Parts: sequence; structure tokens; C-alpha cells
Amino acid sequence: MKRIPPGRVVSLGMKSNAPLRSRVDICEGLRERCGDVLKQIGAGKKVLVVSQASIPSQWISDASNSITDEGFEVFTHTLPDGEECKSTEELMSLWSKLQEASFERNDTVLAIGGGAVTDVAGFAAATYLRGIRSVLMPTTLLAQVDAAIGGKTGINLSAGKNLAGAIHMPEVVLIDSDVLATLPERDLQSGMGEIVKYAYIERTIIESTEYKPGPKLLIDVLKSFKSAVKADDPSITSIITSCVRMKLAVVAADPHEKRLRRCLNLGHTLGHAIEKVSDYSITHGEGVSIGTVFALQLAISMGRMDAEHERTARAMLSRMHLPVVLPDELPVEQLLVAMMKDKKRQGSSIKFVLPNGEAGLVDIDCVIDADQLMSALEDFVAHA
Repeated sequence: MKRIPPGRVVSLGMKSNAPLRSRVDICEGLRERCGDVLKQIGAGKKVLVVSQASIPSQWISDASNSITDEGFEVFTHTLPDGEECKSTEELMSLWSKLQEASFERNDTVLAIGGGAVTDVAGFAAATYLRGIRSVLMPTTLLAQVDAAIGGKTGINLSAGKNLAGAIHMPEVVLIDSDVLATLPERDLQSGMGEIVKYAYIERTIIESTEYKPGPKLLIDVLKSFKSAVKADDPSITSIITSCVRMKLAVVAADPHEKRLRRCLNLGHTLGHAIEKVSDYSITHGEGVSIGTVFALQLAISMGRMDAEHERTARAMLSRMHLPVVLPDELPVEQLLVAMMKDKKRQGSSIKFVLPNGEAGLVDIDCVIDADQLMSALEDFVAHA
């Protein structure tokens, strides 16, 4: 897998007959080309650049200068760091900023940051004037491969994560591969939690969409890693591209998560509960890592696959410095309560995505009731 040469833009997108269309550009230094991209899409006169305090000011300047140079009027808005920004209060602050600046339907919100920023800024764009343009520049590996792709936007409510939101496809997602070099190691590894999830659903995507894998299946690429991934790993851009292509293929086939798109939730039901109960001290990717191992163990206990797959996943995730067991400080009773408030619940049961037969294949409609889930959580703790 060769790294994409500097300056060459890899542009991915859904076919023109897709219900919702979006484009993803991958290249080094894309933040300095924002203005040109906005000009290409025929954006309006005004751009609101939304970021967080932790985003390097130079990135904001690079993007803003590029946009100003193309004749757009630029406004900026800074959100609190972390999941704190995904609140009704911060959503209101974004709406107010757009209103005060007299944004119109053809104007644009540009989100620069991780998944929390793209979620709430995208939701503001989806709902202000019933929908204005959005362009996303994800700056974390997790957001580049997942959170910023596919149009899901949202905020958190007191009961749990992403319980209010909308599907609002960005005009363009700009993946600037330069930014990965500045990520803290924990953030980089968190992104690998989502990438491993893609490896465990890839065969399902191949069978259900027009996605064609590269020379190797993603799971075979990841198995070859002997240690934690580094930002300068020559395969990282190709891995990002594979994940983006997978998600675009799924979203093109099922934009509103009526069926196939649910496969992207592997590991997320427990993962979101872990985030919530830990008060978001455990990252999304870390939660998904634990949740994926839990889903594998649950599938094994139901006779759906061989135990060797769970051992392989544990070893692979551990090499990537990702957690594979529940932290002792998270009571299983609280996790169960959080899981039963998930968006996928049905009465006293919940729909789970579970592996089926071999790595890469999943079923999306496995109904698990609360008693089964509690028993499985207790077994998961004991198995650790």
C-alpha cells in the first residue's frame, strides 16, 4: 500500500444516482485549499469557520486566509473542547452566530476539528434555515475515517450520546493528512478503534454494495501491524482511503440507516455506554474497541463464530494500545441502563450488530433482551 504523493488530491464520492451525494478529498495541505474548494461548489458569500480551542491557530489561519483570498467573508466561532461542545447550549450559540451574521441558505459552515466539532457544526448547518451548506475538515484519525463521513450530525442529551441529530450530507469533506503528525498518541490509537471495526464488517460491505477492496482485506493489513500505528506509517493514508470508500458505499446504499448502514454500529452500543458512564473520560475509539471485543464474545457464546476470532481481535487491539476489557470503575448495572437508552432499543430489547461465521461478516438484526445483555456483560467481565 503506497502513500499518496504530496499534492495529489484523491477525490472520492458517491455515484450521481445516490440518494444523497458527497465528495471526500484526501491530500496533504488541504487546509490551504479551502477557498478554492468553496469556489468550486458555488458556495455563497459567507463562511462560518467552527473549531475548538485545542485546534492549532495556524490551521484556522491557513483555512481562513485561503477562503478570504477567494473573496468570501469569513466569521469564526470557537466551541469548548471535548464532548462538552455537543450540547443544546452550544448548538444555540451556533444558531445565534449564524443569525447575527445574517447567513443565508447558500452560505457555508466549515467545521475544523474532531468528530465532536463536525457533529455539532453539521447539526447547526442541518437545522439553520432548514439547512445550509456544510464543509468538514476532520483533524483526528477517528473523524477522518468515520465521524465526518456520511452526513450524521448530532448532539448529546443527558440520557446518552447522539440522541438528537439529523442526516445532513456535507458538500465536501477535506481530509488533510498533514494534521495526523500533530495528534497525541492516544488520539491516533483511538482512531484505530474505528478502523478495526471496519475490518470486521468489510466482507458484509463487499457483498452488499459496489465497494471493491484493495490488494488486501483491511483485517489482513491490520494483522500485519506489530505495534501501535504511527502517523508517518506508509500505509495510513491507504487505510484511511479504504475506510472512507467503505463508508461512502454503505451510505450510498442506505443513507438513512434503514438497514445496511446499521452494520457501521458494530461495537458502538456498548462503546457509547462506556463513554457515557465514564463521563467521556474514555474516548469513542477506546469504547468501540471494547465494544467490538464484547460483540465478538457475545457472538461466540451464541455459537455464531469460532473463539479464535476473539483471541485474534484482542491481540490485534492490544498491539495498537487499545483497551479490550471493561475498566473496573464502570459498574455493569450502569452500563446496562445506558445501553437500554440507546437509539436502537425496542422496548425491553435492543438490536445488536453481531459477527457471523467469519471475520468481516455481520448480522444487523440480532435482538438481545435486557436479561441476556446483563448476563453477557457479567461474562465479559469474568472472561477478562
